[in-house]
Amino acid sequence: MADQPVAPARASTLEMERIRYDPEWEIPTNYPPRKKPENPLLAKIKSTFTTTTPSTLPPPAASAPAVVNIDSKETSLPPSTSHSANGVPLPPGKQHPGLLNRYLPPEKRCFGHLTRRTFLLLLLAILFILALALGLGLGLGLRHRQSESIPLPWTSAGKGVQTGSLTFYDPSSAAGACGWYSSDNDSVVAVSHALFDAGLDASGTKNSNGNVLCGRMIRVWEEGKEGDKKVVEVVDRCTGCEVRDLDLGDGVFGGVTGQGQDRGRVRGGWEWV
Repeated sequence: MADQPVAPARASTLEMERIRYDPEWEIPTNYPPRKKPENPLLAKIKSTFTTTTPSTLPPPAASAPAVVNIDSKETSLPPSTSHSANGVPLPPGKQHPGLLNRYLPPEKRCFGHLTRRTFLLLLLAILFILALALGLGLGLGLRHRQSESIPLPWTSAGKGVQTGSLTFYDPSSAAGACGWYSSDNDSVVAVSHALFDAGLDASGTKNSNGNVLCGRMIRVWEEGKEGDKKVVEVVDRCTGCEVRDLDLGDGVFGGVTGQGQDRGRVRGGWEWV
């Protein structure tokens, strides 16, 4: 029996035999996302309005060269000014610390627990108290020296003869600082405002009528005429007189000078009675 011809296999069957099935672990799953095509019109608009702005930042500073010691083979950098005394980096705006930050850093504790702010406030308070005490002491000392130079009758400055200018006024025009009325013929006198106020301070009162100098007697004479002495009573306060000047009443001024009121002002001496 003759061999019958074998029909050729289908093409699809042959292709299926050639297909190689890959395992699942070889199949890639993380494909990169596709980039959407950009609209040409939008790209043209962006390129039109996009401008290049020059940078305003300063160029980077060149680093300081390292210093190499050939013998020790150690590299050392120059001291940096961008760090504080204890090595803490400083802010960009404070690369050069001042004297306060150099000798008293903000993070330093004074006396173990005081912050820099508290320490500076305490120091200012102490300086203020010292200045106040010094000014008060100088003022009181100066006032004490001035009071010692005022010739009050119970002080050493008031002992002995005082010299000054002698003038006159009208005691009948108004009541004096002691509150008394006087006439032109009365033997009265107005002492200087410094002397009268010193007596008021010693009296312990603010009422001028209670001044211890009111009613005190003074012996007065013109300079060179010690033989013609007059005794007058303190009744008023002279605002324009120096410390040792006396302002006499009209009547007694003529008796002291011997020539009436024509002379106006003369030099004279006086003492407490």
